[in-house]
Amino acid sequence: MGTCKFCGKTEQDISEVLQVCRNCILAGDWDNKIKPHILNVHKQVRQLVELPEKPPKAERPNIKLKCNLCLNECSLSENDISYCGLRNIPLRNSGQLPYPSKSKGYIHGYIDSNPTNCCNSWFCPAGTSSGYPEYSNYEGPEFGTYSYAAFLYGCSYNCLSCQNSSHKLFSKRHLFDVETLVNQIVKNKKITCLCYFGGTPEVQLPFSINLAERILEKIKDENKSRKFRICYEMNGTGNKDLMEKCIQVVIKSGGNIKFDLKSFNEKLNLAMCGVSNSRTLENFKSLAENYFDTRGKDMPELSGCTLMVPGYVNHEEVELIARFISEIDPEIPYSLLVFHGDYQMRDLPITPRKQALKCLNIAQKYLKRVNLGNKFLLGFS
Repeated sequence: MGTCKFCGKTEQDISEVLQVCRNCILAGDWDNKIKPHILNVHKQVRQLVELPEKPPKAERPNIKLKCNLCLNECSLSENDISYCGLRNIPLRNSGQLPYPSKSKGYIHGYIDSNPTNCCNSWFCPAGTSSGYPEYSNYEGPEFGTYSYAAFLYGCSYNCLSCQNSSHKLFSKRHLFDVETLVNQIVKNKKITCLCYFGGTPEVQLPFSINLAERILEKIKDENKSRKFRICYEMNGTGNKDLMEKCIQVVIKSGGNIKFDLKSFNEKLNLAMCGVSNSRTLENFKSLAENYFDTRGKDMPELSGCTLMVPGYVNHEEVELIARFISEIDPEIPYSLLVFHGDYQMRDLPITPRKQALKCLNIAQKYLKRVNLGNKFLLGFS
């Protein structure tokens, strides 16, 4: 049960950490009251894990590193840490924490049995007959095979409801070189796909692209009949050129990209995630317009996904997102996920069944392919 600091309303779907309701975020005195409060909340949350409150913007001649992998575009001086935490000048100088690169990345990899519980399993080759025989050797779900889950450390967002907040805590033992991973993954012939998630892959895009391309090259050299797909789950904030390389790898291999469309309103995204969603919407629109349906409607190249956070991401927000997607192409798949409290929003309830069904019905008015994920949680709401 939280209370809005600005209108005084007390409800169970007002975050005790955020202390502001959806209505005040969207209609309150943004510049003078709401935004400063929100930025201070995110500052305090990031201090818990010793990350900067905002993307560093060092000026010449003090710049030691410039990064353009995501929308934050950090410029680091001698004592700075990047917003994602992966580029730490002091620790780099001491040799304690090398930067990720094209050849090395901070990753935790493990295998999941197919079909997995990923957001796109309802239309991908691992969970359906889609893609057979060009992208899968199985005429139906790929039972008995595995997906390589590639958890990448670091994130360009600061989501208060993060489901994988361990991405903020990494060390040198999580640093792996590409060739070691390629050999491990290719050796296990039961692995039929790899899915990047995190955190978010954007902050390690050169590494993820290189790893994917090397896996596909090695498989092609060793076993031309083996099918292997590359997929991404990301927040969409990446460098535009690198995002295009991602979808090209995805299309070639038979995989897909899931965009986390956390909100449509920029103010709400800043409140929930600490960062603007402008790059996310731009990248989604660009990639969808240029690449969706290049393989035919049976094999969608990308999708949208929204977590229905009680009190914040309601049916109004879902309608704005669904309309945005439909104006590009109503055939683009869209998933709605039932929320459960985590990280700094543990106090919020599971998405109520009524809210989930209302969001589902509204999304279906705009889009032809809508899925409700985490449905098992509705039994506990």
